Amino acid sequence: MADDKKSVAGTIIVITGASSGFGRGAAIELAKRGTCVMLPARREAALEALAAEINAAGGQALPVAADVSNAQDVARLADSARQRFGHIDTWINNVGVGALGYFWDIPQEDHARLIDLNLKGLIYGAHQALRLFIAQGYGTLINLGSVDSKLPLAFQSSYAASKAAVLSLGRRSRR
Repeated sequence: MADDKKSVAGTIIVITGASSGFGRGAAIELAKRGTCVMLPARREAALEALAAEINAAGGQALPVAADVSNAQDVARLADSARQRFGHIDTWINNVGVGALGYFWDIPQEDHARLIDLNLKGLIYGAHQALRLFIAQGYGTLINLGSVDSKLPLAFQSSYAASKAAVLSLGRRSRR
């Protein structure tokens, strides 16, 4: 365990969707291990509270209000990281919302928003991260999918489709 803690200490990690769920838990744990975490998400109050919690515990966290489905927000996030830290070591695309129900009962706007976040948001993040990693000569991109990527669950058709796209994108984008 001590070796694991040393391996990420001093690194700069961006975790999208950091205001709740996996993103929040990962940010807290990574900060305990000595990383500086950038916390982009839409819910500014939740981000501020998380950053305060991490910083009060001796970690380093920088909240950034951003909607990953907006390409300009994601570009601003990447620019903020470059300006503040000079580099990013790891970018974790932890984006995901769901819409449960029969496909035909879910409003089209909800399907569209799900795709905007789960797929387009991931694409925007990956694009920014990979361009930065190529320029700086190193970096790690982590795109989070789901078991639904391979085995869609009932009542989650759009979510499963978006996560299957994440899996496919990762398979085809390796350099």
